[in-house]
This record gives sequence, C-alpha cells and structure tokens, in this order.
Amino acid sequence: MRRTVSILGTPIDRLTRQETLARICCFVHEGGFHQVATANTDFLVNALQDPELSTVLLSADLVTPDGMPIVWAARALRSGLPERVTGADIVPEIAEMAARCGFSVFLLGARESVARRAAERLKLDYPGIQIAGCLSPPSAALDDLDSPALLQQIQAAKPDILLVAFGNPKQEKWIYRHRKELQSVSVCMGVGGTFDFLAGEYQRAPMWMQRHGLEWLHRLAQDPTRLWKRYNRDFWLFGFGIAREIMFMRRLRSSGNGGSRLQKADDHDGVRIAVHGDLCGEWLGEFYASIDAGIARGESIQIDLSGVTSVDGEGLGALIELRRRTQERNIPCTFGGMSVALASLLTVSLKQETLASETPVGRSLHRYSSTG
Repeated sequence: MRRTVSILGTPIDRLTRQETLARICCFVHEGGFHQVATANTDFLVNALQDPELSTVLLSADLVTPDGMPIVWAARALRSGLPERVTGADIVPEIAEMAARCGFSVFLLGARESVARRAAERLKLDYPGIQIAGCLSPPSAALDDLDSPALLQQIQAAKPDILLVAFGNPKQEKWIYRHRKELQSVSVCMGVGGTFDFLAGEYQRAPMWMQRHGLEWLHRLAQDPTRLWKRYNRDFWLFGFGIAREIMFMRRLRSSGNGGSRLQKADDHDGVRIAVHGDLCGEWLGEFYASIDAGIARGESIQIDLSGVTSVDGEGLGALIELRRRTQERNIPCTFGGMSVALASLLTVSLKQETLASETPVGRSLHRYSSTG
C-alpha cells in the first residue's frame, strides 16, 4: 500500500523528490490514467469545505507536499515527510526526465503568451524534449470551458504527461471530471502558477526563504491584492484544523500505555484484524502486509479498532489508503470499536460525519459502502 500521512483528511505521499519522479516515471510506463496533485495549505483548507475537491484528492494516485507548512504539520502529527515537493520544483525535473526518456509533454492553461514562453523555456533548458501541444483556453468558470474541444486536441496529440495550469481547485476538478477521456494520458498533473515561473512572470523566492518556509511571504509581496485574503483565511483554518487533530491524538494517547500488536484471522468471512496499542508509522509494515494479502485475494476486510491507544498521521493515512483501495475493487471494508477520540479523528480524516455516533468502544462495526 502507499505510505501516506493524513493531514486534515488529505493523504500526502511520504516520498522524496527523487522518489516522486520515479513514481511518475512508473506511471508513464504502466500506461492508463494517473492523477498527480501538488497540495499546499490552500488545497487542504479548500478540501475541508469542498466535497468534490476532497473526493479528487482522496482518489489521486499521488499527492505531494507543496510547501513547508505541510511538512511541519506532519511533524506536529508525529509523522515525517522527507521533504517538500512543490510543483515549481518538480515540473522542471519532470521535463528533464521526459527529455531523457522520450516522454511527450502537453501544456494546458495560463495566458497564451505565458504558456508559449514556458514551452520555449522547457525546449531551451531540456534539449530534445517533445512538447506535444500548448493550449491556453479563454478564462472561464469550470462548467463554461469548451472541454470537448480541449480534449479532442489533447487526444490527437497523445501526450504521455499533461500539465494543467488552471489553478486550484479548477485544475484538479477538470482532470478528475475528464479522467475517462484522458485514459490515454499516463500522467495528468495540476501545476498552478508553475508556467508563470517558467515564463519569468514571477520570480521564485531566494533559496534561504524556501528552506525556512517563507516562500509564501515572497509571493505575497509580488501579488498582495490577490493573495492576502487567501493566506489570512488559510492560516487560521489550517492552524485550527491541525490543532484540533493534535488535541484528539493527545486525548487518545492518554487512554493507553502504547505498544503494538495485531490479531489476525483469515476465514470464510474474509480478513479480520484487531489492532492493539499504537496505530503508528513505525510499525505499520505488518498492518500493510496483512491488508495487501486480503485485497489481493479480493476478500472482505474487518478492522477492530477498540484496542487502539495511539495513532499518528501515518496511521490515519493507512486507513484512508485502505478505504480507497477497497472501494476501487468493490471489496467490503468495515471499521469498528472506536473510542470517542479516535472516532473524532476519523470523522475528519475519512470525511464521514456518521462516525460521530460510533463512539462507544465495542459498538458494532460501521460499514462503508464500496462507493462511499
């Protein structure tokens, strides 16, 4: 299973930049549709209030931590993310990989002059790169875009990698809504303002500001009218959400003595796993192995959480990934026996308000539908 950290209910992949590039390369070789999202605090805050965006991020094949606040939040939730992996950093490296491996790239979005200069910059910096196309549709709401015409041109170009610069959440929703028409594109990735950086419209912050998580301040100075309200809202909502998750984690941790143990049973009713002690990243390997085996056999999975006394961001990420994989394969999956604190955490992380009623320890298992 993917190793992710759940931050406000969004699973963030625990990968370095080089591991992210390797994963994207694998997607191209595998073929079929894969959606990649670079999530910053604005993504996570929007996902709390936008069920469609939340669904998109939960369904994405790869979600990278776009910014130091995401890395810091993971640490606060007792989980580690190796480093930030921003769109502005990873796109040039994708271009270098594409030129080296013979992958074709299609640029979609931004103003026409910006997109054209971005494409020219990629050709100059990465000789041999195949730019399959460059389209800049008129600025319009998501539902007003001439998507059939855009898709027709993308399908005709047959790119391996599609970079979409519509801005969040428009670009993520557009990719997800048209995933069936984009099956021939191996990697579809929202890149926000990356074309502006490539074209020289905006300058990246000095490296010392990037290292210390102050790039947002540099961007605010360049575009205060557009960004100050967004940053102010994100600061308070993101901070409050992380503080609430930390509070529930501490409350849960105070109810037990830690340690970890799994009880497993395989029978005609499927795979049954009882978790005792810590549901934390440092020992999740055994949990992943047990789940992978059951999913490979297509068996139903039941998880008894009544013995859980501690959980971290990666433990929550494991439950999110479990639900995602079982839903994709229409495999029944149930969680049960949650304490008040754990149910509160899962209410946020699994986006299931009905979990709020599943508080008494030992309560019968709560069933998730395979389409939920």
